[in-house]
Amino acid sequence: MGTRLRNLRNKLKSTKMSEGKKISERGRLTDAQILLIQKYYGLAIRRNTSVVEIPKSIWAIYFHKLSTDAKPQHGLCPMGSDSWCGFNKSLASGEKYIHKYSLT
Repeated sequence: MGTRLRNLRNKLKSTKMSEGKKISERGRLTDAQILLIQKYYGLAIRRNTSVVEIPKSIWAIYFHKLSTDAKPQHGLCPMGSDSWCGFNKSLASGEKYIHKYSLT
């Protein structure tokens, strides 16, 4: 996963996105973001023993990363106060959640 994302970023590094920013700028597909995505995908595979649950967990990561304050997409993220998803964790505790960055 990490290699494919780095190759994609390198292929598109000079291309400006729709809002005029490059793909590797802050809050986008940086090395740190690639490492996080790679880590989360590995965890999704290792934590699930069911072949049916692995794709669901991977899609949860994808939509979690695409979420913004204007369009939260946490429907596939685990619910509850012990969730890795800060948005769903804040729903369980009744606190307000603000998305730090978005890839879009």
